[in-house]
Amino acid sequence: MAERRDETIRGNVELDEAVFVNCEFKGAMLVYRGGTPPSFNSCRFTDSRFVFDGAAGNTLNFLRGMAQPQSNMRPVVLGLIPELTRN
Repeated sequence: MAERRDETIRGNVELDEAVFVNCEFKGAMLVYRGGTPPSFNSCRFTDSRFVFDGAAGNTLNFLRGMAQPQSNMRPVVLGLIPELTRN
């Protein structure tokens, strides 16, 4: 895994297999394609956004479809990631 440490990062950033430690993302487009998940430790995000492409995008769209009220699958989706339902 590629590690980036103590950097200010701008522009397009590939996330698959990456490790970020004490980085600040400013105006970055963070692209995850569904490979090995990235690791973030003590990072900050300013005016940045995540893009889910390829397999990651397909999975996210699948979960979005299952989460629609008419699917009756919303509890299943929320059960996959219980952190989403905690206050």
